[in-house]
Amino acid sequence: MKKIFMILSVCLMAVTVAVSCSKEKKPAPKPDDKEQGGDEPGGEEGFKMEVSIDGDFSEWDALTEATADGEYCVYEENSDPERNGMLRLKLTSDADNIYVYTELSYENIVQLENPLGDGPLSAGSSAYGFGPDETGANHPGTPGALIIYVGGDGDDSKLYAARGELWSYTGFDAFPQYYFGWDVAADKMQLGWPQNNWPEILEEEYGKPLSGHDVGWAADTPAHDYDVTGKDDIKFSKVVNLTDPVTKKTVQAIQIEFSMSRDAIMGPNTMVDGKAIIGAFYENVGDGTEDGIHQTYPDGSGKLPSGEQAITLKLK
Repeated sequence: MKKIFMILSVCLMAVTVAVSCSKEKKPAPKPDDKEQGGDEPGGEEGFKMEVSIDGDFSEWDALTEATADGEYCVYEENSDPERNGMLRLKLTSDADNIYVYTELSYENIVQLENPLGDGPLSAGSSAYGFGPDETGANHPGTPGALIIYVGGDGDDSKLYAARGELWSYTGFDAFPQYYFGWDVAADKMQLGWPQNNWPEILEEEYGKPLSGHDVGWAADTPAHDYDVTGKDDIKFSKVVNLTDPVTKKTVQAIQIEFSMSRDAIMGPNTMVDGKAIIGAFYENVGDGTEDGIHQTYPDGSGKLPSGEQAITLKLK
């Protein structure tokens, strides 16, 4: 009997060592993140996660290539070495919001300085740029935006294709945009403003690529800047070290998480239901220190998915 117990003891020790080794092989948690497990993968009834937009990105760690079902929880990595400004994109939803997590290479984050030298900037609006005043006097310039193209009306044949024909899909209905940069005085990321455009395009223009940022921008657009994503509904990390999925090298990056209200993306009180067709595009190229701060051409520095097909996210 003693022998049996000894054998069992040795077996248990072997299992314990094997599990410990397995854990050690996982990527190390990012700074200030907490490890969080998840349910088994397998659709809405399998893997589950709850998102809090609080600047703690640890819940997103559980959404990986292995746990994502590709329907209700989506995980995308960049595979294009020419557009490496966006490393990863993760999407999920609940009854009220679509949740977005992404990672942007720090080398393309514009560096912002207050031209008046009066200290940190703050969130402003699409009417006058970065705050704190409403005159635009201290606006440091407009960086290229992070743009989330959304098809949300169930009609895949219209309204339009993304600028630069980034994906083959031509049924996008709105494009929430996020303008931000690294506030040099505050030594942190600063949101300038979000805005949402839902284009009014002549029928003969249906399915064609957007011509520019101004499509769908109207005089009352600033009044709706924060309808889709409020000031407290987007958070940025500090500069962190992450693995570039293409080169496998460590690069400096910024993590971003935000929510998009499903009853505002298509315009006030119009619910996005059933599914959303999504493509994410980071327009900014460079940090703005050499060529100045400006909105870039439609090629941008990063897009996800990297291929021709946009994402279909089933909504909870």
